[in-house]
This record gives sequence, structure tokens and C-alpha cells, in this order.
Amino acid sequence: MRRRSTAEDEDAVSEILGVIMMLAMVITIMGGVWIFLNPYLVAFHDNTNWNSASNIADRIEDRIDVVGDAPDGTGTRQALSLKSSSINPANLVEEWMIAADLSPLEVVRVNELNATSFEFLALNESVTSVVVQTVQNTTQYSVSPTTEWTTLDHNMDSETYLIIDFYNAGGDHVHRWSRFVLSGLSVNTAIDGGMNQIALINDARISRDPTTSWAIEETPKLRLDTLVDGSTRLSIVLTDVRLGNALGNGPNVGFKVESLGPIQLFTGESYNLQIKVTNTLHSVIDPQYHEAWLNEYTISRASGTLGEFVGITPYQRASGSDGLTVETQGLPLYLEIDVRRLAVNA
Repeated sequence: MRRRSTAEDEDAVSEILGVIMMLAMVITIMGGVWIFLNPYLVAFHDNTNWNSASNIADRIEDRIDVVGDAPDGTGTRQALSLKSSSINPANLVEEWMIAADLSPLEVVRVNELNATSFEFLALNESVTSVVVQTVQNTTQYSVSPTTEWTTLDHNMDSETYLIIDFYNAGGDHVHRWSRFVLSGLSVNTAIDGGMNQIALINDARISRDPTTSWAIEETPKLRLDTLVDGSTRLSIVLTDVRLGNALGNGPNVGFKVESLGPIQLFTGESYNLQIKVTNTLHSVIDPQYHEAWLNEYTISRASGTLGEFVGITPYQRASGSDGLTVETQGLPLYLEIDVRRLAVNA
């Protein structure tokens, strides 16, 4: 009986050791599988968050398009699931300077000296009145025709926009110079290794990952159309979106998109157009803008057909660093340029 009990004890110990060894083997295998699968699981999680951020950006752009052209004070409420993302302001990141003569009888040059003063030169000496408009005030100045540069101090806050109109003695509108500093939104999403960012600025979409620089997915739209009479029309819509405070995480984050009233900047025939764009989000963005907008010009120049080219061209230097203009080969140029102004509030 004692030998049988000893044998049974040895068998029980052997079974326990076998179970322990089997459990250790299972745990080892599971650990190996987890180590093998973990990068794929992280990538899947990051891809899910990226898709969610992209969908959020799409819905925000839709709301902006719906409200942008509405009258002042018109808006809509929206709710988004921001479980892994947040919406942050991107304030005053893109500056547009657009200037054009509005009469074939005068050529006006304008240089902004600082935030409260500028100088101008009217080559044909016809300018007798200047109207300066900012977000807060509109002021008219009388000036004397001269062949010299004239300096004006308006002493008004022009951080967001400045519009300067020039008139002759007959009250004809001969030139408009404008500067708008646009804001937008940034959709930030935490992923492995850092932050994914999607910047929505002036109808453009610019994105970057933790390991890459900013890349342009969509540029601001400069639309050229050839009219029935052979003339060219340039259409631009600038979009300024102001977000007071960041919209944090949550399963159902509500906010309101409200129009601050659109501005009709240019409409009708124009001459000597100059457009200059500066994006301060990163230095790599301006060259990408210029490359996209001047693509057809670059191809035409390479093929030696600039004498027939109609489209967007550099204002002076071929890089576009001095700005852009439109070549029409002597035919009329018409402008349709509007500014959409919106506010986003929680």
C-alpha cells in the first residue's frame, strides 16, 4: 500500500509539472504572437484615428461651404465625435495681397510701410482721393496729384485686413489694393510617435505626420475661365475662419459655424493684376503653392510656347516669389474675387 501511494504521489507531481510546462509554453507563444502583432495593431489603431480625423475635416469643410456665402449672423450648429482628435485654431497664418488697376487710364503702385501707414505712386497723377477700410473703420483722405510717392498714415488696426481704394477727381474708382490675413483650423490627432495634423486654411488642406514635413493635399483655388468673347475671368474665394478656443475631446462635441458677412473684393475688368501669397505655417508651403499654380506656365515655358500662353504667370521672377499675375495676350481680364468670413464657437 505504501509503494502504491508513493507511485501515485509521483504521478501527481509529474502531471502538475507537465501542466506548468504547458502553461509556460502557451504564455511564451502568446508573448511571441503579441510581439509579432503589436506593430500591426498600432498601425491599425493609427489608421483608424487618421480616417476619423480625415472625416472630421471633410465635415468641417462642408459646414464652411454651406455657411460661407450666407449673410452676417447666419449660422448652423454641428456635433462631432472627437474621441481621439481635437480642433485647434490656426490664427493669422496666410496673407494675401491682391492689387489691380480698375481703369486703363491710371497705374497705381502701393507699398505698405507698416501696420498703420503706406505709400503710393500714381503714374498719371490722377488720384485725388484715397479711402482706407479696415475691420473697424473706413476713412477718406484727400490727396494732391503728384509725380512723387505719397505717404499716408491711417493709424487704424489692420491686423486682419486692409482695403485701400483710389479715386480720381471725377469720382472714378481707378485702383484697389487689399491685404487679408487669413485664419483656419487644425485637426490634431494623437498617433504612435507624435501628432498627426490636418490644417484647413483658405479652402486648402495641408497635413503632416510626426516623421514628415507639411504636404499640400489641396491648394487654394484660382479658377480661370475663357468667356465667349475670348476674354479671361479669374475667380477666387478667400476663406477666413476664426476659432476662439480649441474644441476638446468628447463623444459628442457641439459647435456653431456663423457667417460674419462676405466681402466682394473685385468684380469686373481690371489691369496690372498682382497677387502675392505668404503662408507662415511653414516655409515649405509657399514653394508648393507656386509649383501647383505655375505648373501650366512652367510646361509652356519649357516647350517654348509662352507667346501663346494664357493663364497664371509669375509677376516678375519666374519662381513666383514676387507674386502672380494673369497673362491674357492682350485680351481683357475680369476678376471675381470674394472673401468669406466665418466664426466657429463652442
